[in-house]
Amino acid sequence: MNVVLSGVPHGSVLGPILFLIFINDLDYDITNWVLKFADDTKIFGSDCNHQSDYMKFQEDLNRLFSWTKDWQMLFNVEKCKIMHWKKQ
Repeated sequence: MNVVLSGVPHGSVLGPILFLIFINDLDYDITNWVLKFADDTKIFGSDCNHQSDYMKFQEDLNRLFSWTKDWQMLFNVEKCKIMHWKKQ
């Protein structure tokens, strides 16, 4: 049997609210769009036609990763995906 040393009871009302308060500053100083829903985070960028656009996006990714290290809440890299699309 595993012993849980932290967290909140499953199905609690307070747990999700506390989680949202905890991650509220995740997107601080991010220049691209960040969508947060429950424990899912997406970052969107547009018009990546120039090297500077790619650099800004990478800086945002670095900021997000730094936040996760600071708050000991790393992203699950196995679930991370990248999607590129172009207008026709």
